[in-house]
Amino acid sequence: MFAGVLLGCAVGLGAYNHWGLALGLGVPLTIAAVFVAPRPRRIDGALQGGHSSQQIPVTVEALTRSSLDASNLQPTLVTATITPPNDTEYRTRWLSAMPKSMVANLLSDADNRLPASFIPPRPPESLPYQSGGKPVPEPEFGDNPAKSTLLYPVIIVAVAAALFLGVGGGWRFSVSLPSTDIGSVIGDGGSDNLQERMDALAQKVVDASPTAATNVLSLELGEDGSDRAYVLDPATGESLYLWYSASSDKWYGPDRDSTQFRAGKTFSLADVSGMRFNEIRDQMAAAIPPEIGGLRTMKIERSADNQPVLASATFGEVFEGEATMQADTTGKLAAWFQPGDFDAAMNQAARALEETGLSTSEPLFTRFEIRGTDSDTPIMRAGTIQNSGGVLMDFSDISRNGSLSIVPGSFPVFRSTDTPSRDYTDGAVAFDDISAQTFDAVRDDAMRRHSVDAFDRNRVDIQTSSTYVVDQYQTVIMVEVGPDSPIDYYTLDGRFIESD
Repeated sequence: MFAGVLLGCAVGLGAYNHWGLALGLGVPLTIAAVFVAPRPRRIDGALQGGHSSQQIPVTVEALTRSSLDASNLQPTLVTATITPPNDTEYRTRWLSAMPKSMVANLLSDADNRLPASFIPPRPPESLPYQSGGKPVPEPEFGDNPAKSTLLYPVIIVAVAAALFLGVGGGWRFSVSLPSTDIGSVIGDGGSDNLQERMDALAQKVVDASPTAATNVLSLELGEDGSDRAYVLDPATGESLYLWYSASSDKWYGPDRDSTQFRAGKTFSLADVSGMRFNEIRDQMAAAIPPEIGGLRTMKIERSADNQPVLASATFGEVFEGEATMQADTTGKLAAWFQPGDFDAAMNQAARALEETGLSTSEPLFTRFEIRGTDSDTPIMRAGTIQNSGGVLMDFSDISRNGSLSIVPGSFPVFRSTDTPSRDYTDGAVAFDDISAQTFDAVRDDAMRRHSVDAFDRNRVDIQTSSTYVVDQYQTVIMVEVGPDSPIDYYTLDGRFIESD
């Protein structure tokens, strides 16, 4: 739309004024319109995911990745059986804009997990395993970019024509040109005052129903000033959806719909009334690296039933370079750290272990992994940090099994099941037996062996685990540095054993 406004201004100024004004303003505006006009991309129309805390089990049958260029994101045709939690599995085929690291992970292990944002909606009919029956339209690479992208130039021309014809003779200016108010051309896109927006959203929730204020499912401050809220109706089990559109400057809803969420997922507006959202936004922006970019969205919800209420904010561009930061209802921020800095990663692990009460001196950890957050960081094994990076500690003792994961910008997540383990010490190590110095020495040695560039130093996946090496099972340090290096195996004190 903005490109159409620029083009309409260029045509109007050029048609009604002296050639000098047309040359001085019309030509630059036309060039600007060409530059800002949206262009169809090969991944338009394909499912484009982002970071997601929920991982959905999938069994991949076929995977075809486009190779027309060398960019990280490529259209990828996936055939898989999807097993959503608390639901029946279904088989489907879809086009997704997948990064190469995710494709490599799926190729290495067909029984895997994908972020929920990469999972397509359930189709009306599951993809059959045999031919016959009702034909099902199948996606093809030729479907992208979608035909809907043809609307881009149509909308631009329509907006330009409407602006040109609507203003008419008003395009004619005297020699002393008046100043142009850019604010009249470019929309505000919503207020930067998050507190005012959240207060307005909360008031709409209160007005929605008598029980809405104590049964909130989520509050979200979206991009471009478009905000939304979901509320549970405890009488019917339905959700109420209400939202604000910055483009129309209007509130809509509440609309009713079915939902799988119940009381354990809800919270009260009183729970978040003490949060200072402008201050939280500023503190988050100061904590993350400045090159990531500014705030895009902020969402307040429980991650699961009876879990703490958290504000999760996304910064930067969608998927590429995106970062998430969390804050609790007291305004406390989760720690941001660089996992490739092993000292920082170990310090975060030690704090999390202290909070959860897990012993650091007993051999509990069957897997201790640190994985970087940079794109193209290798993935040695599937796990909860395979897409996000961070620290993962799988533990097992005589009475339970579980894991503790720490993702930069997010609070530690502790999972535990009361499942006894007879041989819980087999292959396990104590946290006190692992050191950042040993991990650094192992990484340095692996980089020398495989001539890894210094700028790939933080693209590292390193972990302790019991695995089959040199004709026997033993607990080792496994490391892979850079996008193309093999896995190296070391003893726990840092001596090289072999490479894959």
